[in-house]
Amino acid sequence: MRSEYVLENINLALTNLFKNDEKVVLIGEDVADPYGGAFKVSKGISTIAPDRVIATPISEESFTNMAAGMAIMGYRPIVDLMFSDFTTLILDPLLNFASKFVSMYGERHELPMIVRCANGGYRGYGPTHSQSMQKYFMGIPNLSVYEMTPFHDNEVVFKRMFWEGNPCIFFEEKTLYSSKMFKSGKINNLFNFSFKGKNDNWAVVSSESGVDAEIAVICHGGLTNVCLNAVEKLMMNNEVETKLFIPSKLYPCDVTEILDELLPIGRLLIVEESVEGANWGNEILGRLCYTHNGKIPLTLKLLSSKASIIPASLAYEQKVLVSEDDIIREALALME
Repeated sequence: MRSEYVLENINLALTNLFKNDEKVVLIGEDVADPYGGAFKVSKGISTIAPDRVIATPISEESFTNMAAGMAIMGYRPIVDLMFSDFTTLILDPLLNFASKFVSMYGERHELPMIVRCANGGYRGYGPTHSQSMQKYFMGIPNLSVYEMTPFHDNEVVFKRMFWEGNPCIFFEEKTLYSSKMFKSGKINNLFNFSFKGKNDNWAVVSSESGVDAEIAVICHGGLTNVCLNAVEKLMMNNEVETKLFIPSKLYPCDVTEILDELLPIGRLLIVEESVEGANWGNEILGRLCYTHNGKIPLTLKLLSSKASIIPASLAYEQKVLVSEDDIIREALALME
C-alpha cells in the first residue's frame, strides 16, 4: 500500500528496502535515530538495521567516495546529502570515480548507489540551502538523474535506480514532503493522471472534462503543485485546457515517449525551477530538435527561474523563482 503523504511514502520505501535487502546501507550526517535525517526521511531505519546505518562527520566528498567503494564490493548504498546545494562537494567522486568505473575497464562493472538530497526553494532558506541543482549533473555518462514526484511510488523508483547498476542522484523537492501522494489515477475532481513510457516514467495529467488540451506543459516533479495550481487557474479563469507531463527520470529522459500526445496539441511550455542557462529544459528542447532535425512542429517556450542567487527574503525569493503567475502568463502568451 502506498502511504498518504510523500514524506511517509519515501520513509516507507526506505524501511521496506532495509527489511528486504541486507545489502542496502544508509550513509550520511545525522541519519540515525532519534534525528532521522534533516527532514525525518530516514526516521526509524537505524532501529530496524543499526549495523547498516552509518552516521558520518561533515565530509560529503569522503563518505560519497566510501559509498562508491561499498557499491563496488556488492553493497547498495544510499547516501543522504541533506541539501542539494552540497552536491558541489561530491562532483569529483561522482564524475571522476563512480560514473567512470562503470565502463572504463573495457567491460561493464555495476556500481549501484543512490545519492539523495532535499532540493529547491520556496521556503526562504537563503542562497546556500535553496538551489535547484539538477542541471549540474546532466550529461555525465553512466550517471542517472531522478526526481521525486507525488505520482511515482518511491520504493518502485529506488528499486529502478538500483536495477540500473549505475550511480544515480535523486532530487527531493522540500515542498513536496508534506504533499499527498496521488493514487488510483485521480488527483481531484478536475484532473486525472496516467502513466506513459518505459517504466511508467511519465505521469500525464489531464482534465476530467475530456476536452482536447490546447497547451502541453512539461515540468519536473518538484514543480508539480505549482504547475497543477496554474493549470487549474488556466482552466477555471481562462477556459484554457492543459495537459501536464512529469517524468520520474530526468536524465537521460526519452521525450519521444510522449511525442504522440505533444504534437496534436501543438503548443508546449517547459517549466523548471533551475535558473536560466544550460539546464534541463534546454536538454528537452535539444532532444526535440534532434528528433525532428531542427524543425519542431510545436510552438515552444522555456520558463526557468531568473539568473540570480536565491534571496533569503521570501518576498524577494518569489521574484526569482518560477511562480504560478509566471506559468499562467507564458501559457496565455503561447495561446496568442
